[in-house]
Formats: sequence, structure tokens, C-alpha cells
Amino acid sequence: MSLIWNEILTAREASIKLGKNPKYIYLLWRRHSNVLLKGSVEMKGRELLITREGYEYLKPLVKKECDLAYYLYK
Repeated sequence: MSLIWNEILTAREASIKLGKNPKYIYLLWRRHSNVLLKGSVEMKGRELLITREGYEYLKPLVKKECDLAYYLYK
């Protein structure tokens, strides 16, 4: 995961950008969720990092999840 710094986000930062709880990506990673793009999330020291590609992969999935929740609980 040797990438340029602008291609990496902290899991907390990415979770907030997705409109979720700051621990959202951490919890997915911890539970070995298959929602995350393989190899896109990695622990470096005390910080969990996600690649820009992994973040972009999650964006439409989170939107679908929100849309589905809206229609189910309307």
C-alpha cells in the first residue's frame, strides 16, 4: 500500500465523508466485511487507512443502503 498521500484517507475521515458514524469503516474492517474492496483498508501503526479507490467503491454502496432504508421505513 505504498501510495501517494492524496490517494489515502483515514478510515475516520472517509466514514464521516460517507455520512456515517466515524467508526463505520473500522467496524466493517474489524468484522471482515466483504463490502470493503479487498486490500483497500490497512492498519498502519494506530491508524486505519483506506485507499481513495476503496472509498470510491463504498460511496455508491452506502447511497444504495440509505435509499433502501428510506423506502423501507417511509
